[in-house]
Amino acid sequence: MQYIGFTLEEGALKGSWLQVKAIISHISHVHITPDTPHLTVVKYARAVALLLLGGTMCPDSSGNLVSLLYLAKLEDIVAAMNYSWGSAVLAFLYRELCNASEKSKAAIGGALQLVQIWAWSRIIPLCPELDAPRVHMSPHQIYNNRVLPGAPYGAMWNCGTLSPEQCEQLSGS
Repeated sequence: MQYIGFTLEEGALKGSWLQVKAIISHISHVHITPDTPHLTVVKYARAVALLLLGGTMCPDSSGNLVSLLYLAKLEDIVAAMNYSWGSAVLAFLYRELCNASEKSKAAIGGALQLVQIWAWSRIIPLCPELDAPRVHMSPHQIYNNRVLPGAPYGAMWNCGTLSPEQCEQLSGS
């Protein structure tokens, strides 16, 4: 646990898999300030990246465990910025989709949000609230005089739970 900076409780490690709740518990107790030592910040960044990778981008079918294989790729946190994480997420998802076709497979892992957004954009009857007005996102947002990246593609369906009046207010029409 030298890479992420905490020791594990009994039962948090199952083979080469770590429980998500152990990582969340750890990072919720770490407070980063300008005076925090660099090594502590790096270990915290590794823990957060491990949680993102194993909990959101490449989750197992239960969603409760994170593979420690990702931790080896996060050893050099600066080099990890240059890895093609998007390709890794898609490869993991494709492998999970292929494995899901097996007769004995009962659950599926991977970034299934990508499959959902793909289905909504191509299979019209699956698209939520076809008659609801959509918020058309600009290429970028401005907040506190800072230019932020625009909303992701899947955000176009963000009006499903809003009233038409709320959608009109958000879109500025």
